[in-house]
Amino acid sequence: MKVTILQLANGLEKIFSLKLRERGFTTEIVDYTRPLFEQIIDSDVLINGLGNVDASLINACTKLKMIHQIGIGVDNIDFDYCASKLIYVANIPKNNAVSVAEFTLFLMIYLAKNIGSTSSSLMKRRVLSIIGSELQGKTLLIVGLGYTGSEVAKRAKAFGMRVLAMTRNPTKPEIDKRYLDELIGPHDFLKKLPEADYISIHIPLTNETRNMIDTREFNLMKKTTYLVNVARAAVVDKEALFDALTNGKIAGAAFDVFWQEPADPDDKMLNLGGFFLTQHIAGWSAESIDGATEIIATNIERVAQGGKPLTAVNPEYSI
Repeated sequence: MKVTILQLANGLEKIFSLKLRERGFTTEIVDYTRPLFEQIIDSDVLINGLGNVDASLINACTKLKMIHQIGIGVDNIDFDYCASKLIYVANIPKNNAVSVAEFTLFLMIYLAKNIGSTSSSLMKRRVLSIIGSELQGKTLLIVGLGYTGSEVAKRAKAFGMRVLAMTRNPTKPEIDKRYLDELIGPHDFLKKLPEADYISIHIPLTNETRNMIDTREFNLMKKTTYLVNVARAAVVDKEALFDALTNGKIAGAAFDVFWQEPADPDDKMLNLGGFFLTQHIAGWSAESIDGATEIIATNIERVAQGGKPLTAVNPEYSI
């Protein structure tokens, strides 16, 4: 089995290559200074992170059996085309939920304590009177109550926050409501936006969720609201966010994702004082990397033996 590693988030190619080699797999890392297709033509498995895997790339791999995303979102893979070619698409669900949830709270604290305003004073050796706020008593609206959203709810409740959550099907009996003050469905989303001091996004990017947060939604938010996005940037309309921050419709935003990754340093969004960006690192910790390696290695072994990946997102057919 030839395993080829494409561009991964946060430059994790070498780490995953080493860990998979320790499990006995031969891996190759794509060199993007060379023609891509000649490097992947005989790959059985592609491991993908940031890149878009379209039909042309899939067609270049004549032996391809599986595309493995290193995170949970597979919106950058041509899922339907893979299904037509009987190629498995697998992801890594749940594994990094704690890491992302902890990072979400970090971003909320960063915004609450107004840390972004302190950097200039450090360079000038000045002590400024920067006033932040507390999370305790504030209302958090969690958009998406999957593994990560649920972990965020636990931690937000520990900070003394009022926790609201929106999920597609709020009547599911398996939903853990212990850390929630209120659970709503999509039909109540607009009604609850004016109550939120913090809004945290934890939903996949689909045709339904693209630009879900747009001008209408920003107009309903309080001017003191902070927006946190550790899911996919395109859930938020970029121009609407720029307008909201420029005109003071919301207090600020912190993202771990961007509309085009890696972000262009000259992008106008990055010049806004109210916008804070990290480089798609929320999900990566020593623990989550170990867990992801275990899942990927297990799925490669299963495919090599003619089986199905345990985390296949298209398991309805057999190869």
